[in-house]
Amino acid sequence: MPSSNSLFARHREGAWYSLVIVALAAVVCGGVVAGVNYAGHDAFAAADLRLDEAKGGAQRALLFPDASSFEQVSAPAIEGLNSVYKTNDGAWIFDCSATGYHGDVELMVGINADGTIAGIQVVAEDETDGIGTNALTDEYLGSFAGLEAAGSVTTEEASGDATHVDGVSGATFTTNAVIGCVNIALEAYAQLGGN
Repeated sequence: MPSSNSLFARHREGAWYSLVIVALAAVVCGGVVAGVNYAGHDAFAAADLRLDEAKGGAQRALLFPDASSFEQVSAPAIEGLNSVYKTNDGAWIFDCSATGYHGDVELMVGINADGTIAGIQVVAEDETDGIGTNALTDEYLGSFAGLEAAGSVTTEEASGDATHVDGVSGATFTTNAVIGCVNIALEAYAQLGGN
């Protein structure tokens, strides 16, 4: 009569035994990953928020380097407006998104306390290098600085309360995204009591 050890040894070499061991290992590993994800979900979400805030805070500081604080304020319900901050000295920062060529272009538009555009910072974009990105250069974005933060901006013939700005040749979609973000910021600024 064969011993139980030899019977066990024969089954260990079989395909079913291997399948059961692999399945058991997969279930245990999956359970561990799910448990860590469940237990750490809030911590991971909080870390992501802190990272996003740190990046945004650095960009807000680039727009207003002399500001000592940035307070988030309730944003008006405008499509494409992500958030609104106000500095301790009365300047505004509007985080806006508009559709470019390869998806959304996210910009921060700063408006000085005197009601003029302070500048624009790129938050996120995926535009074509050397084409669409030509509308995201410091030179082009800097051309908005000093404009009155009232009405709207357009690359078309200006009429009414619109201000004409130049577009970037060959980067029409990205230019339109920049114009869209600026107009979102101007609309939000007006709704919050600006010009």
